[in-house]
Amino acid sequence: MEEFNQFSSIRESLATAQSIFIALPKSPNYDRVAASLALFLSLKKAGRKVSIASPQEMTVEFSSLVGVDKIKTKSEGRNLKISFDYLEDSIEKVSYNIEGGKFNLVIQPKDGFPPLSSDKIEYSYGEGQADLVLTIGVRSIEDLGSLYKDNRGLFDRAKVIDINIEEEASLSEKITHLIADLRLPTDVDIASNLLGGIERATGNFSSPKTNAGTFEAAAFCLRLGARRITRKFPGLQRPKPKVPLEPMPAGVSATKSPEEPPSSDWLEPKIYKGDTRV
Repeated sequence: MEEFNQFSSIRESLATAQSIFIALPKSPNYDRVAASLALFLSLKKAGRKVSIASPQEMTVEFSSLVGVDKIKTKSEGRNLKISFDYLEDSIEKVSYNIEGGKFNLVIQPKDGFPPLSSDKIEYSYGEGQADLVLTIGVRSIEDLGSLYKDNRGLFDRAKVIDINIEEEASLSEKITHLIADLRLPTDVDIASNLLGGIERATGNFSSPKTNAGTFEAAAFCLRLGARRITRKFPGLQRPKPKVPLEPMPAGVSATKSPEEPPSSDWLEPKIYKGDTRV
């Protein structure tokens, strides 16, 4: 796997690639998903043939990101594959015909063998096809999980470039600079994904990794009209109401008891004598 260090490397690869596959690692965080989707949408907007997948289903955490429904759990090819259990020498002939605008595949069993059960037929699109694979935030092949296990041929044939954090505070920041440098198409949705990833990865720019490049990337997104994704914070707890006083028993008056008047001599000067002896 080639480490992605220079924008010129990916520029050259994109110039010759006919199809592009963007791969996410297992358990991706918000920043990785936001950056991947932004790159996917930008390449799609540029008219490129591109697909995106993750080994795991996307959760509700990523529902605020535009295009999250485009992330599949596997790389699917274009060739339809029909599979079923096969007994050796049990098929007489396989043919097809077109009738009523439908393509009919006909599988004829040999005499003495039961017809093929439709309940046991499986359909798939086989292994995906791409000549350029862009992995986002992947440190090793093992991070790709089933994406690599189920598509070894794809990864072996294609050029694989990993886009990872180097000096940047986030992957979304890096993809922002990449899109700007390569002058790839942008729009409000792409900018919103990128800004959301930057803000989430840096804790709204409070991370010590935040640098000038981070703010430049955020400004680039805001100039494109990026929507800031507000996060809900738990509200302040209201003070608990005071415990109501119990009613006074019947017959008990709430009026104050009359105070006794002070003695008549309490205002007169008084002389105090000590008994200390030296």
